[in-house]
Amino acid sequence: MSKISASKTSSSKAERSKAAILAAAENHFSRLGFAATRLEDIADELGLTRPALFYYFRDKQTLYDATIAASFEPLANKLGELLESNLSISERIELAVGAWVDSVVARPNLARLIMRFVAEGIEQPTRLIFAQNDQLPMKFFGLFQEGRASGELQPLHDDPFHAASAVIGTTVFYVAAVTALVPSSHFEPLDPEQVAIHRREALHSARRLLGIKDRGTAAGQ
Repeated sequence: MSKISASKTSSSKAERSKAAILAAAENHFSRLGFAATRLEDIADELGLTRPALFYYFRDKQTLYDATIAASFEPLANKLGELLESNLSISERIELAVGAWVDSVVARPNLARLIMRFVAEGIEQPTRLIFAQNDQLPMKFFGLFQEGRASGELQPLHDDPFHAASAVIGTTVFYVAAVTALVPSSHFEPLDPEQVAIHRREALHSARRLLGIKDRGTAAGQ
């Protein structure tokens, strides 16, 4: 095997090991939170020694930061692309709402990580969920201001984050908490039929709060 081939093989193996660690860490952090998660447990699950894990991540904080980034960066990039597209403002917002719901439903760990993240906010005061795309809220705010100025949006409130919190909060609660707080053997939040209802309600809330005409066909609805 040539040196170049050996180097590529080694790099590929390292990337796979790193991805496996991040996937295991996501499960632990989403279930237990930052404080209760033990690096030993993550290493044991993967059949690694603690020093081997430290080869990739020097401490728990570094692993946590990398986990948050790896978990949320694809979603942040997707939302950013939708908000910057050439569609109308209302269409961009509706597509972003639909993408948010679809992404969190498809990956419930995202909702659990957010709840843990918020609960441990005092211990993690400088972290941001969308740290790799910290302009995302401002992109939404800019669209809100532009839409209100043009008349395309006729919001109920001057602050767009009422609408943002309604959509973000309800989906996080719906995916991560509703069955624990409102137990019912007949309700499964991730059932496709129930997800479709939640998605419609999220879009309806965003349209109502932002003053978007509910056409019933945008964003797949």
